[in-house]
Amino acid sequence: MSDPPAADNSTPPNPFSISTGPAAALLWGAFLGSSWTWVIGMIFPALLLRDYGIWGWVVFAVPNAIGAAAMGFVLRRPEASRRITRNHHTACHNFSVITVAYHLFVVAWLFTKLFGPLATPLLLAAVALCAGFGLRNRNSAMLGVAVVVSLLSWGCFVLAVRGPGAWGLCTSCPPLQGVNRLTLDDLMFFLPCSVLGFLLCPYLDLTFHRARSNTTPGTGMAAFAIGFLGVFLLMIVFSLSYGAQLLPLIEGQADAELPGFWQALLAIHLTAQAGFTITIHARETIEDPKASTPWLMAAGGIAILLGFMAGMTQLPSHAATGGLSWGEAGYRGFLLFYGTVFPAYVWLVMIPTRKPLSRWGRELRTGVYSISCGLAYALAWVSFVMGHSRFILGIFALLIVARIAIELLPKEDDIWAD
Repeated sequence: MSDPPAADNSTPPNPFSISTGPAAALLWGAFLGSSWTWVIGMIFPALLLRDYGIWGWVVFAVPNAIGAAAMGFVLRRPEASRRITRNHHTACHNFSVITVAYHLFVVAWLFTKLFGPLATPLLLAAVALCAGFGLRNRNSAMLGVAVVVSLLSWGCFVLAVRGPGAWGLCTSCPPLQGVNRLTLDDLMFFLPCSVLGFLLCPYLDLTFHRARSNTTPGTGMAAFAIGFLGVFLLMIVFSLSYGAQLLPLIEGQADAELPGFWQALLAIHLTAQAGFTITIHARETIEDPKASTPWLMAAGGIAILLGFMAGMTQLPSHAATGGLSWGEAGYRGFLLFYGTVFPAYVWLVMIPTRKPLSRWGRELRTGVYSISCGLAYALAWVSFVMGHSRFILGIFALLIVARIAIELLPKEDDIWAD
């Protein structure tokens, strides 16, 4: 008789049994799909339709869904996910903090325009309900909450498809026929950025790692496929139906008003999804003993203040915003973190070098990463906010040069490394 396998003391025991089987794949799929239905997937399609037409949405949606689903296949084993969260804890934590702050900015800026004085109470109620149900067992209970949130959004989708003005931007903004804000050339520059961001960002998402580390290999792969090629993809198709309702408010039109039908529908969909996302990312940081709760609170408070300031309709436009409203410029400014700072971390830090770096080499790598992020973010602002898309080439050139530089840093076997 062969000896039993040795216990893996580095792997924490699974606190609940929803880790394998079809039911687990469906539950975790609902969790993943709702965890990724951010204020990006719910709002950005309206801007893409205005800027590029329907092809803008395609260039956004396909890499988004495929890139997120791929994580469940690339990290085939739970141990790989746990290793990443252990070795790159700070970056993963910051990803969740910025995600919470991003949502709070949008609540303060756009939700108050959409729902008036009810915006904050609605969001607080959504967060309280999500957190309340998840207090006793943070994994299994939150899976149930995710299913409820998904069902609410699907119900809204069913009602929205024939609502007044539904799909308005899909018909009024045909693809690249002279009525869009940007051109086919701009779309071609946007494509590689979309691919880069959505292929790399998922590896810093702690909610993704929670799903991957708490499911068996086969169930995890099924959950990621269901979550992103099913649940999430359906959510961003839903976003196409109400884009025309959001766009005047996003652009800061003073007389813009959300019709009552859409106000009720979106109050349910947007606040439920935003509340769920805020809850699960905030809990990933607050319940982590290594987390910095003051950093989360400070970032959230600053985001709320900026959101209220951006919502002031009397603010004059400025060349730095490329003619966009301050609210839209701020929205895109947060979005750029997921197009530069976080993908750059995965590309320059998380992906190992051919040979292990020495201590000095690792310190220099941090410097290369920090400088690259600052420059890449500035180039991204000029490209995606001010509208000069050709500067995107500079972002890719910068990241390639930075990666080559990191590969040349001192290695452990260099005699002069330390």
